[in-house]
Amino acid sequence: MIGPPLDSARGPRALPGRPGSARRAERGGISWVTLLLLVIVVGGGYLAWVWLPIYFENYTVKQVVRDYMNQAIKNKDDEGLRRNMVLKIRSLDERDVVDEDGRMVRVPGVALDERDVTWERDTRSQPPMIRVSFEYAREVEYPVLDRTTTKVFVVDLSNELTAANWGPPR
Repeated sequence: MIGPPLDSARGPRALPGRPGSARRAERGGISWVTLLLLVIVVGGGYLAWVWLPIYFENYTVKQVVRDYMNQAIKNKDDEGLRRNMVLKIRSLDERDVVDEDGRMVRVPGVALDERDVTWERDTRSQPPMIRVSFEYAREVEYPVLDRTTTKVFVVDLSNELTAANWGPPR
């Protein structure tokens, strides 16, 4: 007989006792590729669990800035708009931290100060423009690893100060 014995349904079958002859999947073993893919999936899930809420929060901050920039089209009170925008951004998320006295206190997730916000209205340009810019630092906590890092987000947005023209009124 030349070659391995044949199994009529599956083709050649492995001889017992020959190393590497049986498939790992048939034996129930785990290959290094499967282990590597499992580590990548678990690690990616962990990083998504840690980082996605922070990037969603950054997206929400930018949406709040765009909202107040749109309000600036009709409202000329730049100081009031900036103050309300900062208050809205500070109220988006709150976290519990331990202060110097060892007490738990609630602090805003985005600790933005009104003096850190650059609010520039340029009515001499064509079309009139508004620019809002600021930076804020956000602490990133890695729960299982007991580590924290700081990520700095930069918000720098510009918008036209022209009302939408929807055509002649009916």
